[in-house]
Amino acid sequence: MLSKIITIVNFRILKFLIKRTEPSLSDIARCTKTTKANTFYALKSLLKENIVRKTIKGKTHLYKFNIFHPYSKIIIDMVEEERQSSYNEKLGNIPMIIHSFLATSLKKEYQGCIFFGSSLVDKYKDIDVFILIKNKKKTVALEKKLKFINRKISPIFGSEGEIKIGIKNEDMLYKNIIEGVSFGFDAAKIKYQDLFLKKQDIIERFIIGYREILSCLEFKEREYVKLHLDRGIMDVIYAILNYFDFFPRNDKEAISLFKNSLKESKPKTIKEAFCTIEKYGWILR
Repeated sequence: MLSKIITIVNFRILKFLIKRTEPSLSDIARCTKTTKANTFYALKSLLKENIVRKTIKGKTHLYKFNIFHPYSKIIIDMVEEERQSSYNEKLGNIPMIIHSFLATSLKKEYQGCIFFGSSLVDKYKDIDVFILIKNKKKTVALEKKLKFINRKISPIFGSEGEIKIGIKNEDMLYKNIIEGVSFGFDAAKIKYQDLFLKKQDIIERFIIGYREILSCLEFKEREYVKLHLDRGIMDVIYAILNYFDFFPRNDKEAISLFKNSLKESKPKTIKEAFCTIEKYGWILR
């Protein structure tokens, strides 16, 4: 299935959508230097695979990358790997040399580095790098050694926790850092933290519903089944709707959205409930 998604044109568009929030077809075509016709057919295939979502505002169709898709993290990692390779080549392998030097010198104390700032664009005076380190006591000597590698290196030493706090406090420095190119550190887990947690909540609610329905096979008393089957079915329905960016306020609205937007009827029996679970079980990937 991933091979269907990752064509040259599709990947080019996905890279752009990961960076931009809800551009139009024209914006995507212009910024990715793709013809409108090719952009249209690429978006059509990506919408079919549900890796891209579409919203309509007035007469304009807007598109966004579906972070909840089972392959979203793989695609993000592919995009970051390409950025890393391109940036490393641009700077004459200095980033990889620095990363390897730090990993060898600091061993377990080192958690990765993120290059950010002006060196990501064409002209730059400094090579800004945030170095994730457990112990900051020996950073003066380390900074001196880094300057031997390249005089333009401008290091900041800190931790993953500092990045998280900085982003939470809307600190522009840390916002710039997290948008940088990372080596040996998975910046996506912080960058998309809220969305990944939201996906985890969807998975957990789906499984909670599944367990409720499963319990009806063990405890077959009529009143028990009536209560727990309905509760389990609604949990599964809410999880499915949330995955598709629907957030109903109550059960009545959830059932209506499930029917009108997803063309699905609320299951009435244990058998029907399991059929729905099997149909949408791919959400758990």
